[in-house]
Amino acid sequence: AQSLHMAQLLKTLEIMKSKNKDKIKFISYSEVRLPTGKMSSRTGENILYDNFKKEITNYAEGEIKKREPKLNKKGIEKRALIISIAALKYSMLKQDPNKSIIFDKEEALNFDGNTGPYLLYTYARAKSILRKAKYKNKKYQIKNMSQTEKELIFELSQFPEVVGNAYKNLSPNIIANYAYQLSKKFNEFYHESKVIGSEEEQFGLELVNSFSTVLKTSLNLLGIEVLEKM
Repeated sequence: AQSLHMAQLLKTLEIMKSKNKDKIKFISYSEVRLPTGKMSSRTGENILYDNFKKEITNYAEGEIKKREPKLNKKGIEKRALIISIAALKYSMLKQDPNKSIIFDKEEALNFDGNTGPYLLYTYARAKSILRKAKYKNKKYQIKNMSQTEKELIFELSQFPEVVGNAYKNLSPNIIANYAYQLSKKFNEFYHESKVIGSEEEQFGLELVNSFSTVLKTSLNLLGIEVLEKM
């Protein structure tokens, strides 16, 4: 619970005649709870940010080493920090701020499903395709479009409306859940449609590029940094 604390803080700034008081806007959210129930410092049933960030970072480092054993220590640490912060932020931002936010650390760490690491991995996959194809923007003609391509294009077209709704309702979860749905559509496209070497290669690459741009922008709006490689 943080509403009373923030009200007291803003009142304190008012009494102090702080010049910055009117620049501060706090958007209240419901309590953050564990899957087992309410956090309690008295019983020790809580999660401390510092400890958990270290736990996530260590886990992410292990996952990166599995995928890229030749990557140097500095590179591993940099990626692991970005992944761990994405896991923390996304796990909370994807939930409705008007309801109790359940923080499940096992779920937050998962590289599959509706998680920060999954979205980062999907973005890195798209950028990998563009690198392999040495993508450059060119004119092209579309002869045929598959159903998955049409669905991905439709999902991309929803982005401006999604951002408008998130702003109007002060609900970052609208953008977070859109990013996940968009990533699912992209992965369906990735598994069903050949891009590099196909007759419609340039069109496919344009789709991949558009997806990576929209996903990166969505995550940046949530304060989440992306990775070109995972």
